[in-house]
Amino acid sequence: MLQKIRDKATGWIAYVIVILISIPFALWGLNEYFGGAPAQVVAEVNGVEIPARAYQQEFQQQRQQLAQMFGGRIPSGAVDENMMRENALQTLIRRELVAQMAEDKGFRISASAVASEIRAVPGFQRDGVFDPERYRQIMESQRRSPAEFEARVAQAMLLEQFQSGYQRSAFLPEAMVEDFVRLRHERRQVSVHRFPAEAYAERVQVSEDDIAAFYAEHGEQFQTPERLRLAYLLLDDATLAEQVSVTEDDLRREYEQRSDRFTQPEERRASHILIRVEPGADADTVAAAEARAREARARIEAGEDFAEVARAVSDDPMAETAGGDLGYIARGDIDPTLEGVLFTMRVGDVSQPVRTGLGLQIVRLTDIEAARREPFEAVRDEVEAEFRSRRVEGLHIELTERLLTESFEQPGTLEPAAEATGLSIAFTDWFTRQGADEGIASEPEVLRVAFSQEVRQGRNSDLIDLPDGRVVVVRLHEYEPAAPRPLEEVAEEIRLQLVWEESRRLAEADGARALEALQAGSGWAQSLEGLPGESTTELWVSRDSGELPGAVTSRVFTLNRPADDRPVFSGLSLRDGDYVLVALYASEPGEVRPARMNEARQQLANLYGGLEFEALYQALEAQAKIRIFRENL
Repeated sequence: MLQKIRDKATGWIAYVIVILISIPFALWGLNEYFGGAPAQVVAEVNGVEIPARAYQQEFQQQRQQLAQMFGGRIPSGAVDENMMRENALQTLIRRELVAQMAEDKGFRISASAVASEIRAVPGFQRDGVFDPERYRQIMESQRRSPAEFEARVAQAMLLEQFQSGYQRSAFLPEAMVEDFVRLRHERRQVSVHRFPAEAYAERVQVSEDDIAAFYAEHGEQFQTPERLRLAYLLLDDATLAEQVSVTEDDLRREYEQRSDRFTQPEERRASHILIRVEPGADADTVAAAEARAREARARIEAGEDFAEVARAVSDDPMAETAGGDLGYIARGDIDPTLEGVLFTMRVGDVSQPVRTGLGLQIVRLTDIEAARREPFEAVRDEVEAEFRSRRVEGLHIELTERLLTESFEQPGTLEPAAEATGLSIAFTDWFTRQGADEGIASEPEVLRVAFSQEVRQGRNSDLIDLPDGRVVVVRLHEYEPAAPRPLEEVAEEIRLQLVWEESRRLAEADGARALEALQAGSGWAQSLEGLPGESTTELWVSRDSGELPGAVTSRVFTLNRPADDRPVFSGLSLRDGDYVLVALYASEPGEVRPARMNEARQQLANLYGGLEFEALYQALEAQAKIRIFRENL
C-alpha cells in the first residue's frame, strides 16, 4: 500500500498525505505508536495512583461476597450495579488514605508477620502444614504474583492494626454503659388494637367510571415494559475444554518438563537454641549474648542433652515444650544465613552460634528427608488437569483476541466474529430491564450493556467479562418499546387497588376517631366499641420480644414515658393497610447485670470506635487531593 502511495502521490497530493499522517504524531507523539499504552488509572490519592485493574478486582470481590450472601447468585434487580461500582471505588480510596496515614504514623508490618499470616491460611495448607507448591498453584490460578499478593496481605494487616488500635481507644464512661443497659432492656406495658383493612373491603363500591378515571390519570402505571432479545457470542472455558485433545505423549512430556512440580524437595529437621538480640543492640548487649551462646554450646559439647539446654537458656517460647524442635525445614523457609549452615551439616552435628535477624542461633540437625519425585502414574490425573487448563487458557486468550477484533471491526454483525472464533451465535428469550431468571440476560454486566444506546442503535457491544471468567459480545436482535395495556386488561387490577386504598382510608379514619376518644378520656373498651379488629391488652414487651410487628414495637419505644399514671396514646398505619392503636401504661428500666454490661461495653466500643474512625476518615478525605477518572471506570 505504501509503495502505491509513493508511486502515484506526487505534487500537492503528496503534501496533503504527509500532513495528514503527521497530525497524529504531532498530537500524541511517537511513544503512542511504538511504546505500550499506559496503564489506566481510576483515581489518584495525594499523588498515588489507583490502577483500573485494582478497581476491577475490588469490584468483582465485593460482587462475589454479595452473591454468596444470596446463595451464589445475586437476584436480578436486587442491587444497583452503579452503586456497587461506586462503593468499590470509594473502598480503594479509603484504603489508600488510611494506609498513607498509617505509614506516616510509623506503623509497619514485618515480612515475618506477613509470612506467618499466609502460612496460617487453610487454603495454602496440606494436612495442616503450609505447602509452598499449593500456594504457588493458587497464585497462578488467580493470575497473581506472590509478591503482589504478599503486598496486599501486608497492606490489609497494616490497615487492621491501625484501625483496630484507633477504634479500641474510644472512651466509654461506665455511667454511659449502665444507661445503655437500662434503655436497651427496658420493658413497657401496652394495649394494642389492630384495625384490619380487609374488614372494610365489603363496604367499598367501585364503579366503571371510577376505574376509567383512574386509568386516564395513572395510565403510565399500566404499561408493558420495554423488552428485547439479544444475539450473542459466548466464550466459555467449559466449552473450550471439550475441544482440547490430549495424548499420552503430551502428558509424559508435560511431566518431564515440570518435574520440579512433582518433586518433594529435601527437608531437614532441626532443633535450635535462640539467644535473642534485638536489631540495633549495642556492643555490650551483643557481647553478653555471644557469651551466653558460647556457654550453651559448651554445655552441649560436655554431654548435656540439647533439648534440656534449650529449655534452660533459649529465648524461644516453644523451647519449654518442644525442646527447641523446629520441625522439618525446606530451603527458603528460614533465614538464609542459618539455611546455609543447616544444609551443609550431617545428622547429629551441632552448629556454632549463627547470627541471624532474630539474634544468635545454635542448631542441631536431627534428620534428613531426601528429595523424592512422585512417579508419573501417581500424578497422571493432576498432570492432565494442568495440561488441559493451560491449553484452555491459551485457546481462551487467542479466541478472545479474535472475538474482540472482529466484533469491533464489523460492528453491524456477529457473523465475521462467529466465523473467526468457531463460536455459534445464540439468542436470548425476551427480557426487560429487570433481567431474566437464567442465562446471560440474568447477568448484571450484560443488563447494563443491553439497554445502552450503543446496542440499541444496532452496534455490537464491547467484550463483557462475566464474574465466572466467561466472555460475551452481544447485539440487539429484537426490540419492543413500552406500550399501554388496554383498559379491559387492567380493569380488575385497578379495581383491587381502589378497593385497597379506600379500605386503608376507612381503617385509618376509624382508628383516628378511636384515638381522639381515648385522648379525650374515654376508656379503652368504650372507645373501640363496635369497631372491627382485635385487641391485646396490658402486654409487657421489650425491644426484641417479637410479640408485635416491628413498626409497632418501634412506635411503642419512641413514645414518651407515662407521667402521673396517665397513659400515652398513639396510632400508626402499617404497610399492609391496617391501622394500629397503641396505649402505653407503664415503663420499667432494664436490670443492670454483669453479662449485660459486658455485652453493652463491646457493642458501644464497636459503635463509638467505628464512629471515631469514620470521623478520622472524613478529616483525611477533606484534606486530601483526590482525583477520580470516571471515564476509566
